[in-house]
Amino acid sequence: MLDEGGFLSAVRDGEAATVRDCLEADPSLATLKFDDGASTIGMAARLGRLEVLRILLDCGAVAPAEEDPENAPTSLMEAAASGEAEAAALLLQRGANPSLRDPEGRTAADYAQENGHPALAQRLRPDTRLEPSPR
Repeated sequence: MLDEGGFLSAVRDGEAATVRDCLEADPSLATLKFDDGASTIGMAARLGRLEVLRILLDCGAVAPAEEDPENAPTSLMEAAASGEAEAAALLLQRGANPSLRDPEGRTAADYAQENGHPALAQRLRPDTRLEPSPR
């Protein structure tokens, strides 16, 4: 089994099989946090690692709706900032709250807008709905 650093590398690199194997051996890795408060689920969302994101959510990663916006960015904010619309859609399906605000008062839609993703920003506004892309 990999150590925490190896697990984080597998999440970063989108190595879904390795992530799954590690979580089977140690389910607590799903909630691993970095020193700055960032989470594995946030990394997967930011990088658009959809299969890894699904695995983390299925294995007990912090439910996006329950993330503390004081420790922002939330996973949804991470996905929005990177323009990862499919990751944002998955997080919303799993309960992420697009109305949460970070300590500066910004929502996930604001993160998307500020980082050059206006279409995603519009889809994250409270009066619109984000649907996953057809496969």
